[in-house]
Amino acid sequence: MSFSWHTKGTNKTGDPKSQVGLNKKNESARTRMEVCKALQHIVEGGRTIDWIRAEKSQWISTPLHRELIYGTTRHYLSLQEPVNNLLKKPFRDKDRDLFHLLIVGAYQLKYTGIASYAIINESVNACVVLGKPWAKGLVNAVLRQLQRAAEAAQTEYKGSTNGSEIDSAISDHPTWLKDKLADQYPAQWQALVVANSQRAPMTLRINTTKVEPSFYKAKLREDDISFAESRMAETVILDTPQNAETLPSWSAGEVAVQDLSAQLAANTMMELIPATTFEPRVLDACAAPGGKLFHLHERLSAQFKAHQLFALDSKKKRLNETKTIGNRLGHTDDPRLSMLCADATDEDCCGDRLFDGILLDAPCSGSGTIRRNPDIRLLLQPDHLQAHQVLQLQLLHNLWRRLEEGGTLLYSTCSIFHEENDQVIEKFMSAHTNATSVALNLKYGSATTLGWQLLPSDKNTDGFFYAGLTKV
Repeated sequence: MSFSWHTKGTNKTGDPKSQVGLNKKNESARTRMEVCKALQHIVEGGRTIDWIRAEKSQWISTPLHRELIYGTTRHYLSLQEPVNNLLKKPFRDKDRDLFHLLIVGAYQLKYTGIASYAIINESVNACVVLGKPWAKGLVNAVLRQLQRAAEAAQTEYKGSTNGSEIDSAISDHPTWLKDKLADQYPAQWQALVVANSQRAPMTLRINTTKVEPSFYKAKLREDDISFAESRMAETVILDTPQNAETLPSWSAGEVAVQDLSAQLAANTMMELIPATTFEPRVLDACAAPGGKLFHLHERLSAQFKAHQLFALDSKKKRLNETKTIGNRLGHTDDPRLSMLCADATDEDCCGDRLFDGILLDAPCSGSGTIRRNPDIRLLLQPDHLQAHQVLQLQLLHNLWRRLEEGGTLLYSTCSIFHEENDQVIEKFMSAHTNATSVALNLKYGSATTLGWQLLPSDKNTDGFFYAGLTKV
């Protein structure tokens, strides 16, 4: 992604071109200020990028905002050391925004093709917007030293081997996370850390209730949007990500953005529902933001003359956002689809309803989506895995009561760690003698002891886990 920088304009009275340059300069400096605030909320306040998007949308409103926030969180751990090494003493708490300004500048110098003088100039200008003009000299001096180091590193990298990429990726992971990956995936951990430091692919799900997949693919070709086919007819992977709203028939609801691994949920659920079922009753227990829910609705609509699909979410705001997405896709007003605001851990969350199939996409660490959510590497802690396991088991125990005999529950997480996957299924089965494991054979990934694991080291998939449990 490239940006246009305006750093040479001067404020000459009555000169419109100069005024435009000044406005652009101020806008760029303001963007840096907002990115610095977002970084502080993430690194020091424990907020997520999703929280920034929901609560401080102006801080992530433009492509430049998003490039800087995602890029700096992706490489924050490796960037902070060289910045710290060039500071004679740490910043005071009230000046920590300047540290994050230097992180932003360091990221651009190392990872973007923008001219160094423009990066440094815009960062120095941002000191004024931050209300700290006294720091202009300091920011200029530190970034110029980083510039020389980045240029030297780029020269060295041209003749380097793949080891440099691995070393760089390792340095962008906290030690405990790297060690856990090495422990649980001894043959694959290096590929995993490299994958985590790359950008995620953009995968589309064609809404088969609106358009045949072949017709929509023809629309993509007509618009010169190149893509790769997948092993599912309704799924394509774009060669180059783009703004979703620029996709053909986006406003008409013919397509949605959804990772390939997540799309396997609906397809797997359909395989677990007997084709002889007359009118399946299915529950999506943690439905928001609705990707798996609406895909499941599309698949049920294609296979059965009638069905009932219920969606739960404990947060009304998230459920309303899900309904908005459903409106665009044309699903929200379908009488076969019902949305309920309820907590799936509550005994009465579903009333007295029983279901032929339950999809439980359980809250988890998100460790399989680090390349898509780089803030995870800054926020996730080792003890979070056990805390998630407690909740995951609570959800399983409660929802099992709502499953018909002979029905199947599909458990999934976007995690690659055993604590949230096989261990959860093993503990659940030891407590329920009427639960049997279903052998899965998905189109991507590989089998585990009790389920199926996908990894982000496959360039087309996020890390995801699935396990099927039938009630006998």
